[in-house]
Amino acid sequence: MRNYLYGLFLLILCAPAFCQIKKPVIDLILPEQNSKLELLSKKIADNQYFTVNTYIKNLPQTKDRGEILLTVSEKLLPLLKNSPYKANFALYVNSIVYQSENYKNTTALYSDQSMHKQLALISAIYSFTPLRVGIAYQDPHYIYEIEKESKNFPLMNFVIEQATGKTKLRTINRIIQSSDIVLATPESSLYNSQTIRSILLSSYRHQTMIIGPNEGFVNAGALASITTSPEQYTDEIIAMINSYIESNTIPKPRHPSHYSVKLNYSVAESLGIDLQSEAELLQEIAGYELQ
Repeated sequence: MRNYLYGLFLLILCAPAFCQIKKPVIDLILPEQNSKLELLSKKIADNQYFTVNTYIKNLPQTKDRGEILLTVSEKLLPLLKNSPYKANFALYVNSIVYQSENYKNTTALYSDQSMHKQLALISAIYSFTPLRVGIAYQDPHYIYEIEKESKNFPLMNFVIEQATGKTKLRTINRIIQSSDIVLATPESSLYNSQTIRSILLSSYRHQTMIIGPNEGFVNAGALASITTSPEQYTDEIIAMINSYIESNTIPKPRHPSHYSVKLNYSVAESLGIDLQSEAELLQEIAGYELQ
């Protein structure tokens, strides 16, 4: 009887109302304060795996520090150098910018899509026919990426050239003239709000379509892109952090696993291109990924 009462006493003490399991604390650092980032912070905080404390631009004082650091955007990458945290996560950072530094105990969910997915999108749009694919780039890493992917896309003939300095727009225009389609890299120094208009006008003039680095480029007049929504980004970074909490192993940096296809049907119609639906193209790309 005594043992029964003792067991019942322990069961009551460990009931949810009396016994709370301490969750790991995430220090979430935002680059600034605005409504979009506040929504992101709220979504990340609304999970069952960890507690979130949010800060703007700077790390908390030592006495307030949590167990895991999560930064958002490339602006905050300097916080990862010599970080005192056991595990660091960087959300929405360019893959090449991130890989240019050697961060310890750190992983990242990249803002850009992999070249493989973008090339698979091109193949699906053009029904896997031979194409001259133009790529203007600044960072030499893209040469490595193209060489790596060329064996996966044997029907593609790549027209590539480095674009630097004051002649970068001239280089992009030359690539447009000598290609069937141009894949824009996510390098903001090349493709940005100041250059987008002249690039798109040149592409229309030469009947060469642009595959944009993001949805904004498609909205402005590019033909298509692979995109990941803010909700998909937050769901995936939560899953990555939870994986670390469960296994005590920091996952490898990666491009987003979840994505969709964004098409500009108006541009396609004006140039006589017959496009499948976004859902159909997404299914074809997924099948290509499994090959």
